[in-house]
Amino acid sequence: MKINKLIALTGGVALAAMLAACGGEQQSTGATLATVNGMAVKESRITEQLAQIPQTLLQGREAEIRKQLLDRVIDQELVAQEAKRLNVEKDADYQQRLKMLTLQLQADAVMARKISESVTDASIQTAYEARRAQLAFPAVKAKHILVASEAAANAIIAIVTPQNFSELARERSTSPNSSDGGELGWFRREAMIPAFARVAFSTPVGTVAPTPVKTEFGYHVILVEDRNDAYVPPLEQVAGQLREELAQTVVQGYLADLRRAATISYADGSAAPVVSPTAPVAAQ
Repeated sequence: MKINKLIALTGGVALAAMLAACGGEQQSTGATLATVNGMAVKESRITEQLAQIPQTLLQGREAEIRKQLLDRVIDQELVAQEAKRLNVEKDADYQQRLKMLTLQLQADAVMARKISESVTDASIQTAYEARRAQLAFPAVKAKHILVASEAAANAIIAIVTPQNFSELARERSTSPNSSDGGELGWFRREAMIPAFARVAFSTPVGTVAPTPVKTEFGYHVILVEDRNDAYVPPLEQVAGQLREELAQTVVQGYLADLRRAATISYADGSAAPVVSPTAPVAAQ
């Protein structure tokens, strides 16, 4: 996601909160970075939005991004002041939307607390061990050398061996991973361009494909290092997926528990649906 888009998203979140509070300057702290019609824009308002941007996108650009965020906060303050002047808090539509936003924030807060209690590193580890067979897939471990022409690729194939492959990749490959010796790691067939995958999955382990593979990026010389019909990715690669799945299970089970504990009646006299027992969550 581009940095400007991220700033737009963080600005949208802050703007919604600001409109609900009609400002919020009293809660801001730190140095005054600007004033808008006499209202101070404090450092903390920039810091809060900066925290929503991944650190990988901030490297070397923090000063530039801080300036963009400051300009965005100034815009937010201008709109907040205009909202106060127009007295939008009394609009029926505003009140309805604020009510819906409050309900959503309440639901998010309750579920986030329940998820943080239930979905732990230990529960993710347990789920990973229990689902190893389901997580497994046919995979190949390979390296490649990317060059611009078929002639250049064939010249490499004429001299390359599994032993000197990494050295040639560092010297001649135009791929971003050339500094790693062309290492691609383990990958499933669907993760690669079909032509590349077809050769990678058919070349014998420990050998270089006899012909280069043409893709939109150029010509690839491929070394197949290993193959596994039931490769299980390491936990760090699937932890996010497992966390999300466990969180969904927790939310569904929690809602079911709340329904079972509540007295619910429908105005039309229909019976409340039977709620199945809570789905088990991996042990913590």
